[in-house]
Amino acid sequence: MAASLGMAWSTAVVAFVAAVPLWRYTTNAITIAHEGGHAVFGRLFGTAVKHVKIFHEGAGEMLPLDETFLSKFVSLVAGYLGPSIIGFTGVLLLVHDFHPRSVLLLSLAFLAAVLIMVRNLFGVFVILAVGAILWVVAMRSTAPVQLVFAHVWVWFLLMGGARQVPELFWVIHSGDNTNDAAQLQGQTLIGDVVWLFLFWLLSLGALVYGGALLLRHAA
Repeated sequence: MAASLGMAWSTAVVAFVAAVPLWRYTTNAITIAHEGGHAVFGRLFGTAVKHVKIFHEGAGEMLPLDETFLSKFVSLVAGYLGPSIIGFTGVLLLVHDFHPRSVLLLSLAFLAAVLIMVRNLFGVFVILAVGAILWVVAMRSTAPVQLVFAHVWVWFLLMGGARQVPELFWVIHSGDNTNDAAQLQGQTLIGDVVWLFLFWLLSLGALVYGGALLLRHAA
């Protein structure tokens, strides 16, 4: 089942509304992908994770127990790129004609992996809420509804991934040396502003290229 060009554009508009005007209400979904990116990709490269926490208004925390240079580097990079990585993976599935349900089930598997590591009540609630929406659409809705929702979902992840990065500028400007870019600077001796630029460049690249793939596939 392929999307029409009109549907591809319409879902992009819906995702834009969710990722920009409604950001204060949707930011926690991106935080899950951000902190989950730290935890899941870090664990894949050897990081032992003590806990993940999701707080109100988009704040989050991933606390490692033990990590190597490589696992720490991958974990730090995968935070701000987490939403874009998941969103772009969904785009590739859609443009290669995988069933839209596969996109939603992949996202559910990621949520389940993060849920195991979450250690605060609000984080559990948010993940279960997002997971419930994805599960209902994936398992209880029709194929056309799944197609529309999968497009909105991947657009939202790509846009939200790009939307979160400029906020890092203000964190850096405030002098907070615990942010991801500052930690990468300490590990690599490459300036935090350079990491900020790379995060934004890569997340915008994923949005532009991923969006172009969706629109071209629907044309």
